[in-house]
Parts: sequence; structure tokens; C-alpha cells
Amino acid sequence: MFSIRPIVLALALGFTTTLGVVSLAGAQQATTVNLTTENNSGISGTTTLTDLGGGKTRVEVRVNGAGAGPQPVHIHEGTCATLNPQPKYPLTAVTNGVSMTEVNVSLQDLMSAPYAINLHKSPQEVPVYVACGNIAMAAQTGAATQPTNLPRAGDAGSLAPLAAGAFGFGVTLLGAGYAALRRARR
Repeated sequence: MFSIRPIVLALALGFTTTLGVVSLAGAQQATTVNLTTENNSGISGTTTLTDLGGGKTRVEVRVNGAGAGPQPVHIHEGTCATLNPQPKYPLTAVTNGVSMTEVNVSLQDLMSAPYAINLHKSPQEVPVYVACGNIAMAAQTGAATQPTNLPRAGDAGSLAPLAAGAFGFGVTLLGAGYAALRRARR
């Protein structure tokens, strides 16, 4: 008598492998920048930078003690200690402690040169800085905790061959399971 169990197992394994590859390929690289208070403002928080691929980065700012806002926030060239006052990448103003913006620059580019995220007191008092965080410092701290011999999630260059091979394996298992199921029904 013919057993259907191996066919079901092949189909399940192929489906699971394919789903795993899809989620692996969709993983995104992110880093968090701590924003520290400046000018005795009492405002601090974090900025999460998430690589979206295609040379775009999502910048999510969350601060405490900021009030309703709006408060201008930008990515500047330099560091908090030696900031270029001309914003390089303007961000959506912080309102009720939150800002979310997509910028046309890759996360890798933001982490490869000195950049800082700077929060200003108000639209009327832009020269007054109330919080700042160095992107390069966050990248250096994050890099120290990453294993150097493994690909990082979202690193498409190193994961692409693995993802393609696993996807092909999953599709092959699905096809084999389907073919065996058709033969068993004859």
C-alpha cells in the first residue's frame, strides 16, 4: 500500500522553506541612535534608522519631555560637538514626541561618515539645540556586537545567493510533493 505521509511531509517542508526565505529576504537592517539632552532642555530619546533598500532610510524619532511641538529635527553633517549648522537631510518635525520620515540616502551611507541627528527648540528658535545624537557612534557600537563572519539581516549582497538557493529548494520540494501526490491518486 502506498503511504501519503512522505508526500505531505515534502509539501510541508517545501512550503515552510519558501516562507522562511521570503521572510529572510524581507529582513531590514536597523540601528538606534540615542539622543541626549542639550542646553538643559530635559529632552532625550532615540532615533531608529531602518534601511528600506533602494537608497532609502526610514528615520523614526521618539523623544521624552518635548511637549506638543512642532520641533524641527534634521540630520546634519558632523557630530554633536562639531555640527555643520546647515541641515543635510530635513526630517518631519517632532510633534507630540514623534517624527517619522523616509530620506533618500542609504543607511550604509549615513553610517559611513560623521552625521548627527539634531532636535531644535522650535521653528522660531532653530539655532537652539535641545537634543542630539551621533549616528557614527551608534554604528560603531552596533558593529562591535555584530558577528563579523555571519551575514547581517537585510544585507542583500551576502544573503541573495542563500535566499535564491533555499527558494529553489523549497520550490523543488513543492513540485516533487505535488507530482508524487498526483501519481498516488492514479
